[in-house]
Amino acid sequence: MTIQHGWQTCRACHQRGQDIRVEGDWHLRANPGYWGASAPEVLVLGFSKGATQIAAAKAGDFDGVAFAKMRPRLRQVLDALGVDLKGQTIDEALSANGQQLGAASLIRCGLSVMENGKLVTSGTIMPKAARAPFPRHVMLTCIAQHLNPLPASVTRVLLLGTTNAYIQGVKALMREQFPDYRDINEVAFQAQGRTWVFAAHPSPANGEFKKWLNGDATDTSGLKRILAQRALSVAPRPSLSITTAEPRPAISSASIPVYPVKSPAMSHSAPTDDLFAQTFHLVRYDGRKIVPVKMKNQDTGRVAFRVVKLGNHKKDSLEVTDETELLRYCESGQYQVRACPLDRSTPANFIRPLLNHRIMKIPAG
Repeated sequence: MTIQHGWQTCRACHQRGQDIRVEGDWHLRANPGYWGASAPEVLVLGFSKGATQIAAAKAGDFDGVAFAKMRPRLRQVLDALGVDLKGQTIDEALSANGQQLGAASLIRCGLSVMENGKLVTSGTIMPKAARAPFPRHVMLTCIAQHLNPLPASVTRVLLLGTTNAYIQGVKALMREQFPDYRDINEVAFQAQGRTWVFAAHPSPANGEFKKWLNGDATDTSGLKRILAQRALSVAPRPSLSITTAEPRPAISSASIPVYPVKSPAMSHSAPTDDLFAQTFHLVRYDGRKIVPVKMKNQDTGRVAFRVVKLGNHKKDSLEVTDETELLRYCESGQYQVRACPLDRSTPANFIRPLLNHRIMKIPAG
């Protein structure tokens, strides 16, 4: 894979001297590029350059091409999935000085389709492309050319687009390409030892964007975000030698376990303050440990953990004393839990365990 910030020379889908290839209603403009870090930890893949990005490319502003006019929304997606930009702005992260992020498109060139006499790059193009022979061939070529193998630095891949047809189509292509492919859930899979997840596309034309960001598990788009968060909370560390793996059955979205990555050198002891949870804790996107903490009900004198359903007022919080039950609430994606650092350096507050946190089923000590 080319991970040098700038335009790429790839013309695998074009004849020599050809800039635009036409196959039926499909048009493919040769303008592949890559943005961001030379050793990215997180790779973000859009679908293809849209009209706004193509216009930016024609204007000669390379740094401004990737996700032009939708970068604030892309930052919201990254925040929702716990991607830390190491103090950089989204513009800095997508520049040659980027430290954490790499960005490109699944189809590196600009794809468009003729609809009612007009070339379009948005709307239903993504699910259509997942089914049509020519763009499927282009996607397979791009996967082979640019994603196999992934750079050793990459641990997570975010694929932007969450329509069912697009997810199913891309998963089918990845299943063909990678022998260790394994489904994690409806919006995530494992390949090359990395976790790949589908996330909301930041395009202003995406009518499901706010639902994806804010919806709970009862909402289709909100559930897709929750499943992506769960998959990333157990992201495996990449192995430099990938071996062929036997296919494994898909994991049900109704019960997705969250396992910590353990090291023989690690030892854990339960917190000495018995007000803190003793059997699990949360790790924030910046590595800080956050632990559910009990509080005393001044009216009843009862000491218990507090959880509250998303969208409800804190006065409607539930009191929980059993940590197994508390863990189920945290894993559901539908509840906030009252928590704070072990050193109480910041006050206890309600947080969403699956938003910018990983659940670790070990004591925090």
